[in-house]
Amino acid sequence: MDLHNRLLVEGLQERMTHFSVPGAGIAIFQENQLECSINLGIEEAGNPQKVNADSIFHACSMSKMVTSIGTLKLVQEGLLDLYEDVNVYLNSWHIPENQYTIAKKVTISSLLAHQAGFIDPEGSFDVYQEQSPFPTPKDLLSGRTKYNSEAVEVKYTPDSEFHYSDTGFTILELIIEDVMGESFSSAMDRLVFAPLGLQKTFFWNGLSKPRCAEAARLTVGHDKHGNMVTGTRVHYPNLSGAGLWTTPSEMALIAIEVIKSWGGDLTSLLSPASAQKMLTGYGCAQYVGLGVFLSQANGEPYMISKGWGIGYQCMLVTYPRQKCGIVVMTNSEPGKPQEQAFIGEVIRFVSQAYRWPGL
Repeated sequence: MDLHNRLLVEGLQERMTHFSVPGAGIAIFQENQLECSINLGIEEAGNPQKVNADSIFHACSMSKMVTSIGTLKLVQEGLLDLYEDVNVYLNSWHIPENQYTIAKKVTISSLLAHQAGFIDPEGSFDVYQEQSPFPTPKDLLSGRTKYNSEAVEVKYTPDSEFHYSDTGFTILELIIEDVMGESFSSAMDRLVFAPLGLQKTFFWNGLSKPRCAEAARLTVGHDKHGNMVTGTRVHYPNLSGAGLWTTPSEMALIAIEVIKSWGGDLTSLLSPASAQKMLTGYGCAQYVGLGVFLSQANGEPYMISKGWGIGYQCMLVTYPRQKCGIVVMTNSEPGKPQEQAFIGEVIRFVSQAYRWPGL
């Protein structure tokens, strides 16, 4: 490790102790290349196993960014259309028609941008309980489980309002399964992970053994006091919205692929047109792209993806024009937003060290 990164580590270790974070992984990239991987702390409280480059974290809602990439890949292949009525693609369940869908149909693009007309019921899509069967997307959408007890229906005219929605991404999950004729996790392996050569990234419901040989390097989730969560780690009923497990470096590689595509690289997973759509403000909420969030710092645009669940918190920030960015993943849930917790301090610290615009 060079002197620059050693100073980074020394500064971050003190803050990690302050926030009671057992372990953290950081991946920094410059010029669309991984610059360095910084690994701090331990994978599990009371266990000396240190976090390293192979340590796998729960990405939580950063799953939505990856689901969006897989969806855009299907659009490129001509299997989906961003602006078509999604009921055309649904076989096993359909969005019920009502006054709002008559006014405007739900589309893939409106689902990706959380503007499709759905408002998640309070308490829905909560932690999966192992004593109940793992729900299918159809179960969730039909209101047949405690994870979403109301049958899904459109509650406002699509593209007229923004409501962050796990319901919308569950519909995308079902569309992918119906169109591909295979499980969502298998489809995402073939659409995204295999083409990028990712060996430690997968969608996982916790019931079966993860496909990668490095599964032994799964980190354990902790609360804001640094105590292990009940059951060591939790899972959520919708894989598309919260089922991704990965390392900071492999998540960074996914982000790099998007930025390369956005910059016009014709060899990347996405076409330049797809990446441009992904990173362009959509509809009534211009701070939302397709599966990601958008902002600016000192006139410099940047893309954000966040994850926050029981036992874990993470965040990705990338500056497309500067071809740089950072992924921070922790095995603790601080009880406060990323910007106010250890992750926010890491990103500000690194941004200052690398002279990025900052948040």
